Amino acid sequence: MAATMKFVSFNINGLRARPHQLEAIVEKHQPDVIGLQETKVHDDMFPLEEVAKLGYNVFYHGQKGHYGVALLTKETPIAVRRRLSR
Repeated sequence: MAATMKFVSFNINGLRARPHQLEAIVEKHQPDVIGLQETKVHDDMFPLEEVAKLGYNVFYHGQKGHYGVALLTKETPIAVRRRLSR
């Protein structure tokens, strides 16, 4: 693992409509971790292959038409939790 890591958080406001913006962020900043908000895509429609081509592990939780988040990581995480414990 690198001594430092670069994180980017981006409200993409619709991932399927703006893949070019995600590609531009990756090209310009080369982040280790990207947090996406407002992906606005249901899990079964998430463009997994397109996003994974950018060289990231992809974890997502979406809802059709609103909300939705994704986490993209260059390093494989030890564990990923989709919900916080109560």
